[in-house]
Amino acid sequence: MGPVGERFLMSVAQAVWLATPVILGGAVHIAVIKLDLLRSLAGLPLDGGLRFRGRRLLGDNKTVRGAVTMIGATATFVVLQAVLSTRAGWARPLSLVDFDRVHPLLWGVVLGGGYIAGELPNSFIKRQLGVAPGDRPAGVLAPLFWLTDELDGLAGVLLCMSTVWVAPLRVAVLLAGVTLVVHPAMGFVMVALGLKRQIG
Repeated sequence: MGPVGERFLMSVAQAVWLATPVILGGAVHIAVIKLDLLRSLAGLPLDGGLRFRGRRLLGDNKTVRGAVTMIGATATFVVLQAVLSTRAGWARPLSLVDFDRVHPLLWGVVLGGGYIAGELPNSFIKRQLGVAPGDRPAGVLAPLFWLTDELDGLAGVLLCMSTVWVAPLRVAVLLAGVTLVVHPAMGFVMVALGLKRQIG
């Protein structure tokens, strides 16, 4: 394999490593829902039950439990990554973020919070279109909303991440590729567990 191929593989590995805390945070979120943990937060919707034009802003599926779990779990895995980057030689070149300059907890909150924030506009639009939580519009809008459902969290991550570190275009593109593989896979798991109506 030539230098170009090696650089490409390293870029892919770095993108996967960057996405790993968010992916694992999502897995923890699934486990928390399935095991019905943090029950006191489960009934607290992020929109506080508020309505616009007679329709909920976000719906009951966007909860404080989800936000707390996603942000907390993602931050925890980022801290573990930071430890690995200082103690494991193989992990150091995978990290695109200098944890001597960016505190791991801050970075974890940015990633987890960005993912949650990225999903909110999409949820708001669907509620205003009369689409129930977990569903997607049919007809000509279906492909657009499928793509939006897959990439909205990533868009939020990239936007929030830019306040600390701006991802190069190649990294953003590779992250989109990783997301388009991992997000449907996690959606499949949630459908199989009865936590979601459809994949995506």
